[in-house]
Amino acid sequence: MRIFLLTLLVATILTTGKTGAEVTVSLNAEYVILNPELTKDIFTLRFKNINESSPVRLHIVLPPLPVYGEYSIRDRPFGYFNYKVMERDGRQFVVITIDKTLSPSETYHLTIQRDLPNLLDKLESGLYRFTAIEYPEAFIQSGIGVDSVRISLKFPEEFFYAYRILSVSSNSKIYYNSLNSVSEVEWTFVTPRNQVFAYVEFGEVINFFTLNIVGASLTAVAFFGLLFLSYRAEKKYQKMGIIPSTPWSGEIVARMKEMFKNAKEEVLITSPHIYYTDWLTAELKPLIDRGVSVRIITWPSFERRQFKSLEEVYEDKKQYFTLKRFLEMFPKGTVKLNDNIHAKLVIVDRREVFLTTANLTQTGLFENYEVGFWAENEELAKQAVEFFNRVWESPETIDLDEESLDAKIAWAEIMERKNEVRGEENEI
Repeated sequence: MRIFLLTLLVATILTTGKTGAEVTVSLNAEYVILNPELTKDIFTLRFKNINESSPVRLHIVLPPLPVYGEYSIRDRPFGYFNYKVMERDGRQFVVITIDKTLSPSETYHLTIQRDLPNLLDKLESGLYRFTAIEYPEAFIQSGIGVDSVRISLKFPEEFFYAYRILSVSSNSKIYYNSLNSVSEVEWTFVTPRNQVFAYVEFGEVINFFTLNIVGASLTAVAFFGLLFLSYRAEKKYQKMGIIPSTPWSGEIVARMKEMFKNAKEEVLITSPHIYYTDWLTAELKPLIDRGVSVRIITWPSFERRQFKSLEEVYEDKKQYFTLKRFLEMFPKGTVKLNDNIHAKLVIVDRREVFLTTANLTQTGLFENYEVGFWAENEELAKQAVEFFNRVWESPETIDLDEESLDAKIAWAEIMERKNEVRGEENEI
């Protein structure tokens, strides 16, 4: 257990003049992990004269503060502190004295920054613990009111590794970065009267989110490479080619309709965005009515961006309309939702494969320059079906129903499933 700067202030704060309860303090302790062995500590004291009519003199002598290497001290306004360096038992300490008269309603900030080696307790390989206990009653007993105590722990952003929270104390907020890794844990205590406690255990794991991005890119490259090799090596499967689509040509839609027309057993579709679906439902509904199995994987009804909390979730109205239309037109179990799907893929009867750059939207199908690759090749279709089933059966893929049609409900369920998957990975 580690006790930081605030604890060093116990019984050592000296106030003179008319300070009393007319001065309040807010404390901000920010710890930035540079690596598991080194953390940067940025500690700020914000004093305020709450007397709106009279000045107050603030005189504080801070106790010896251990330094382990680089450190800096600065204040705002500038020039109201001095310090000296002393040595004790072979270690260096800094003693800081603040002496300033605060005019009515004036604030004064003192920031101390230093490097702290071995701040984190290493529990086992890849697992760490951070603990801080602060004592605001030391200020209160000295006649200085405590407005708030804020403690934060910031994590480095890495591409192939992510940080996952195992347990955390109360009064905490957890923030995530664009790579789906914890970026910061924050504790805020308003007008605390007794000691405050911050605690978190976390692990450093492989970031499967970024690996999925890399993997998807490599899969796409491998898929196109495989199509090219198949074209040259398998003479009996020579039906393949590039399908270009210029604005308003409709070539991609025409190819899909031709594939649907030939379907006898199964149609599989993946596309992150599916807008303006009348043409698609008009093509697929007759297939379903005559017994053809149709399965679709698409995005939920929330916008494709990173949300930190349920309150931030924002609905994609066009996607919502599409999903509602699917619920009305298709049998239960036809459509599933996955917020990481990015492939645009159509597979018919495990024989025809169509991979395209175009989303199934007005813009993608009719207004953009897009391209697709079509092949009538059972071996390629088999591999494409394996990819489709992997996403369809993923624990992070949910069924479309009346509840998951709602953007917030879908987001909450998907995030819960992702957390469960990450938890199982951490246990392994």
